[in-house]
Amino acid sequence: MSLERSLTSLNRQLEDLESLLLTGLLLALIGIGLTQIVMRNAFGVALPWADGAMRGLVLWLAMLAGVVAAGRFRHIRIDLLSNLLPPLLNRVLHTLVMLVTAVVCLVMAWLSLRIVGLEFEFQSTAFLGVKTWMVQIIVPIGFSLMALRFVLGALLPPPKLEQAFAEPETSAGPGSSMQ
Repeated sequence: MSLERSLTSLNRQLEDLESLLLTGLLLALIGIGLTQIVMRNAFGVALPWADGAMRGLVLWLAMLAGVVAAGRFRHIRIDLLSNLLPPLLNRVLHTLVMLVTAVVCLVMAWLSLRIVGLEFEFQSTAFLGVKTWMVQIIVPIGFSLMALRFVLGALLPPPKLEQAFAEPETSAGPGSSMQ
């Protein structure tokens, strides 16, 4: 098995795990939100911890969505040269940009880990006995995962411009009437 095939397989496994986590977190957010709405409207009471939990879930969703965007080359980027450069130079530029971006993400992970460390010292509570640092730990984890995705992106060939903006593949087979 070639290195590129192994990296592509690892990339696909990471995408599957990320999709599973995003789905679970989104369902939890929707479930808490709907429960909160029903309880307020039907019974005139609310879950005192629900707003804090939902804020935490939104943070986790945002960071994981950033990881997914980085892994699928759907992140915000300015690409002026890829169509103008010869393939070899384009590959070198792509690798360099991906590695520099990974370093920036690692710096962000380190700095956010220091902030989480301060929250750990304070031991403040976010909701239901869950400490604030436990909610915020996704920030350094997310930036670390983004760095990993960018390193993988540096080792894989750059996506063609059409692939970067194409719609995601559907599970519909040949002859499907989905449009």
